[in-house]
Amino acid sequence: MKIGYNILKFYIRTGLFFYYTRIEVVGRENIPKDKPVILLANHQNALMDALMIVMNVGVAPYFLARSDLFKNRQISRFLNYLQMIPIYRFRDGRDTLKNNPAIFRKCGDLLAERKTIMLFPEGNHGIQRRVRWPMRKGFVQMIFSALEKNPDMDIRVVPIGMNYRKAQGFPDSVAMHIGKDFAVQDFHDPENLAATESLLKDEVYCRLKQLTTHIPEEEDYDNVMAHLKHQNVDYLNPIAVNKAIQEIDTSVLKPPIQEQTHGFLVLMKWVYAVINFPILLVWNKFVKRMDLDIEFRSTLRFAVGLILFPLYYLMVFLVFAYFLGPWALLVFLAHLLFNVLYVKLG
Repeated sequence: MKIGYNILKFYIRTGLFFYYTRIEVVGRENIPKDKPVILLANHQNALMDALMIVMNVGVAPYFLARSDLFKNRQISRFLNYLQMIPIYRFRDGRDTLKNNPAIFRKCGDLLAERKTIMLFPEGNHGIQRRVRWPMRKGFVQMIFSALEKNPDMDIRVVPIGMNYRKAQGFPDSVAMHIGKDFAVQDFHDPENLAATESLLKDEVYCRLKQLTTHIPEEEDYDNVMAHLKHQNVDYLNPIAVNKAIQEIDTSVLKPPIQEQTHGFLVLMKWVYAVINFPILLVWNKFVKRMDLDIEFRSTLRFAVGLILFPLYYLMVFLVFAYFLGPWALLVFLAHLLFNVLYVKLG
């Protein structure tokens, strides 16, 4: 394993600890060892979904990402170093779609080497709490490519449900529910690949709906969310939330309720804003105003913190060291401790 890759993982893992109030990983033992594996997850929260999976599955997966991220040559080299592979979408231009067969063949070769590949079968991200249909066929195409080389290959598919308390908010909590794996061979009919594709997509869709909160499209989404808010459900427990959704009488309209914040937490928020004012200024004046989908908000906030907080802490330490000498270390540690408490109590 690359030393730089492991150092970067440690740095990002540390950043996730400081960013999330709670991080729960359920079912890590469901990921097979020494087998070709495809990890398929729902996609709510842009790059945060990928970071959470990469940091917590116990392997170093290759993962597919939108091709427009690879336009810059230097960025493309860095993404390749991180084992990211571009996937081309219709919105990237009809002509770019001709590149995808080669990508699927490359993924098939990786599966033949018993590597792990990760992708989001919904094909795009969406902040709403549901698994979107239809599933894209990219993961099926790479399976077919691998089985062309070795029809007996035991490819395992592992569904992953990503669950956030409030994906665009901060501080937030996240739970990753890893489902039982299943064998592609149980669905593969080499004489009827169209049926195989349909069965695989249906199976993944059904399993993902059990691993994350799923509000069906035919339901009044806002009303269901209002019901769930009145019940104060724990979105980190998708089984309980989905049971609550099934019991909701959608003919009854629930008015939205305002979130109530305890005075102590309000005070902590103000203190947090004061002692981290330069970083929050950059966030509010420049980054937050960018015209991007709300799904990117958490990713941008995390990236800003990952880059600026180490620099800010260094600056704080040097300034106080100049005036207070060795006592600056206590100021630094107090500042760090308060920020941790703010996130973990959030």
